[in-house]
Amino acid sequence: MIKNKNLSICFILSLALIILRIGFIGTTMVIDDEAYYAMYARHLSPGYIDHGPIVAIIIWISTFFFGETGFGVRIGAVLMLSVLGWILYRFGETQFSPRTGIILSLLVTANLLFHTNGIIITPDAPLAFFTIIAILMYYKAYHQNPKYFLPGGILLGLALMSKISAVFPALAIALYPIVNHQKREYLKDFRYYGSFLIALMVFSPFLIWNANNDWAFFTYQGAHVSQGGGWNSFIELWLGLFILLGPVLFYFATVKPAAICLKRVRQNTGSDDLYYFSLTATVPLLYFLVHSFFSRMEVNWPAPVFFGGLFVCAIIFDQKWEKLRKMFLFQLFYSLILIGIITIQTYVPFLPLRENSDITNRYYYYSSFKKEMKSFVKRELDGRGVRIASNNFQIPSMINLYTNPKLEAVCLSIDYHETLYSFLYPDSTLIGDNLIIIWEGDQFPGSLKNYFSDIKLLKTFESNRDGKLLEQYTFWECTAFRGKGGLNNKTPLRF
Repeated sequence: MIKNKNLSICFILSLALIILRIGFIGTTMVIDDEAYYAMYARHLSPGYIDHGPIVAIIIWISTFFFGETGFGVRIGAVLMLSVLGWILYRFGETQFSPRTGIILSLLVTANLLFHTNGIIITPDAPLAFFTIIAILMYYKAYHQNPKYFLPGGILLGLALMSKISAVFPALAIALYPIVNHQKREYLKDFRYYGSFLIALMVFSPFLIWNANNDWAFFTYQGAHVSQGGGWNSFIELWLGLFILLGPVLFYFATVKPAAICLKRVRQNTGSDDLYYFSLTATVPLLYFLVHSFFSRMEVNWPAPVFFGGLFVCAIIFDQKWEKLRKMFLFQLFYSLILIGIITIQTYVPFLPLRENSDITNRYYYYSSFKKEMKSFVKRELDGRGVRIASNNFQIPSMINLYTNPKLEAVCLSIDYHETLYSFLYPDSTLIGDNLIIIWEGDQFPGSLKNYFSDIKLLKTFESNRDGKLLEQYTFWECTAFRGKGGLNNKTPLRF
């Protein structure tokens, strides 16, 4: 039963956002990253060079029931965010107050950063889902009953299997009884240690896969996260997060937790509740603040910083409701306006943005793939027994998802990092083959020219949005692929 007006508003708003997300995923194309993870689902494995397998399992389940469509690929993201909103409400209601539950739920379900996790299926969606629930489960273990260590460990393992950045909240959770002398009794409790052993066991298939494949993930990520950064990329990252999250949530999920932890260290005072959640925000914050100065990061990477901060924000707002009520309403309306602007812009581009500045164009860059290109592939290429290839992971993934050729399209990874396709179709297995290369623009990619004996333009397609050209794709008929050379030819990696 809905008990009061505020809860009714929360329920109606949450339901409206769920309907909005379902409508959105059913009427827009998947973006290229999502198509790549859909290829994960076609080739289930304990690990991949980019991430763990959880996103692949979720997409495999959803496409089993709903097919390889925009809806089928992404419905798992909608369900996870919806369930997370309900879990957070119940947690806040039972552990603190109904108002805490409402605030906590809306901070997630009505925020653009988390809303994005609900309409785009990437490893960030299960990362947020499992990490946030693990944080609250360990809270209950430390402050209510140690029996919650077991499910907490399972959830922590699933979070790590979703994305490795869950290790930073996990570190904070493990440190809590060490830095809080009032909780050091748990250092003598086997269930504390057992929970992390369970997390490691859940995570172990990914580690075993890496051990069998020359530690491919860790080698790739080590190079990927060490790309040069500086003041410009640092400011761009954190300003972007400030805008996406909203100024109120950004402050209470980053600055306030750090201040609470600092005060606890200096004065040994303050609420254990706030200290626990602040620690789970501050440990990731310290890492990402430092690392983002030396390395260029994408805006979604520091997301674990805000998982613990959500609880800090909700608890403080409830405790000081009369004083902070207007601030919460500002945060709520700010986020809803952003969600509304992005949604409307996707269907009716009313903002006068340049092509590269309009992020909603990503739903139209591959618009020609759905019909014209699919018809061409089925009519002209499938019967020839020739494979389509490109030199990035995005284009072949969209080809595979939307045109579904008889021979799966691949990424050659020439002067380009390795991908899933490097594992499935090593260079050595393609040598001597005739390939159809697809590339952006009207010129053949210069990096590939020396790898074929003959190259001929075959077909050109245009992706448009409201009559304006967004991207051009050309097919090139290429004979006798020479391969990257004997030193780089691979034997198939083991799945």
